[in-house]
Amino acid sequence: MLKPQLVALVPLLAGLSACGHAPLVQENDRRLSRMLCEVGEQRVTLSPRFSYDLPGPLRHTPCGTLESGFDYDKRRDVQTAGTTGSFRAGALEILASSLSIVVEGWLDGREEGTLYTPEQFLQYQLALMDVTSSKARPQDINWVTHRSMQCLRFHNVWHGPSGSWEEDVKYWCWENQSGLKQPFSVSAGQRLPEGTKGYDLDQAFILPFFQSLKINRLSDTALAEADAKIKAACAHVKSRYDQHLNWGDDYPDKRLTRQRLRACGYDVP
Repeated sequence: MLKPQLVALVPLLAGLSACGHAPLVQENDRRLSRMLCEVGEQRVTLSPRFSYDLPGPLRHTPCGTLESGFDYDKRRDVQTAGTTGSFRAGALEILASSLSIVVEGWLDGREEGTLYTPEQFLQYQLALMDVTSSKARPQDINWVTHRSMQCLRFHNVWHGPSGSWEEDVKYWCWENQSGLKQPFSVSAGQRLPEGTKGYDLDQAFILPFFQSLKINRLSDTALAEADAKIKAACAHVKSRYDQHLNWGDDYPDKRLTRQRLRACGYDVP
């Protein structure tokens, strides 16, 4: 576990002038941002799909002036909480998101693999990594169970040229309580100077998330809206396919696009 004296190596940036910058605390029809230092202890209830508590390392943080630390994308149903820190590597000062958690409800229907079975989803992810040079396969890929939910887990650690090391763990989980077809995801990450001991992300971030997680049964209206968004996203992909337009990274034979369209219910080769 990261000791208090080590946390001091990656303090929140403070003392920078806010002149000329957008306010850190704001809300509009797309986004909500709050100071993590003020809301870290509050239960997160923004998503219609579920509620949960932030993990311990993010519940008590100093107030920064560069970023709010807590953001919610209303349209995509994505909540992000994290600390922004800095450390020195020789003559360079490295800015990094030192600790973070991201929870995605997948309510906009646009995510690839929304309608895939768990095994199809894994095969899609592997195929996407093979065709995308910037997406290397993670070091660990395994299936786990959390509270009777089947979850796909990706885990990776890498060392950067700037004297830092990074770690990321991500889970996609399929549940049968909300009424939704698509999975949700939760990921945790840390970036620290080389030689600094970090958290066990599964124990300090992921496990507390699942222990506090409460999944809501969505209303018939909300489920109908979610289904309509999935159908609209499917129709958009089909339109581009019919026009022979590219859709993200794919193989020359458009196998990933065709796989998605078949999952959407379209009859494509």
